Amino acid sequence: MRIYVTGATGYIGRALCLRLAAAGHEVRALARSPERAEPLRAAGVATFPGDVTDRASLRVGMSGADWVIHGAALLSPTASLAAMQAVNVAGSENVASLAYKLGVGGLLSIASVAAFGGSPEDGSPATEESPVLLPFPTPYSRTKHDGQRAIEGWAKQGLRVRSVYPGLVYGPPGKKEGANYFLRQMMLGRFPALVGAERRASWVFLDDAVDAILAVLDRGRDGRGYLLAGEVVTVRELARQVAAISGTPAPRRELPVGTARLLLALAAPFWRLRGRRPPIPPAQLDSLSRHWAFDDRRAREELGWTPRPLADGLPPTLAYLASAK
Repeated sequence: MRIYVTGATGYIGRALCLRLAAAGHEVRALARSPERAEPLRAAGVATFPGDVTDRASLRVGMSGADWVIHGAALLSPTASLAAMQAVNVAGSENVASLAYKLGVGGLLSIASVAAFGGSPEDGSPATEESPVLLPFPTPYSRTKHDGQRAIEGWAKQGLRVRSVYPGLVYGPPGKKEGANYFLRQMMLGRFPALVGAERRASWVFLDDAVDAILAVLDRGRDGRGYLLAGEVVTVRELARQVAAISGTPAPRRELPVGTARLLLALAAPFWRLRGRRPPIPPAQLDSLSRHWAFDDRRAREELGWTPRPLADGLPPTLAYLASAK
């Protein structure tokens, strides 16, 4: 198949393109940065310069595609709401509207559990049918939701759409990509305390997320969304597992989100003087006040997907992060 991928030089997109190329597909990758696209070209992926915010730049690469996989997103905690809206919302509209106009075979959207705004306060896992939790805790959460709604609007016009909603994606390669940054900081003992220690989150290994995306492409159902949760654990449980593998003691102190917000504000000058980011970006504290527990039974049953537990995914990830320069 001819497959056009946005977000191809990102954490999930790069791994996905390499897998698709290895399987013999004709992969076309949207690439803003020629340097970041070099590993893709080396693997036989055709790269096309452009940006999802520039609809016209997508046309050449997308034309004649059997599938478009839309994975481009802006998730930097320091990015403005306007910047995220331009990429995550308007960019999604550009991709979906052009895919519809060009008559491509279908669009697979790589969304995020962030689009749900969190999961129930009682800690129970949300499903694909659960209501969105408002207000959205971060600009990223809000714009991923709005971008997905834009794509679904074109599905109502007749565009074939399938979607996946990954949880926190971790695993090599990528020292600071995905959730690896958080794991590396924890492994290096850079968290003086655990914030929101009782909050539950969904952790999925990168290779398993790619497996699920390929399965959705092959046998998913049109108009269907699939949560990719992996294993759900509390922050406290995760810290204990990281400590057991790495030998770095887990933080003994636990802080409520409100207290952590105050302390981070007071310590901001210290981090700036050292030229380092705070261990927890202030913009992410609202996310830590919520659970992010999701049930991926649909993907397991309909796709035959079996993600690995943290006990299997953390050792190679921490070993990689310990050796990465």
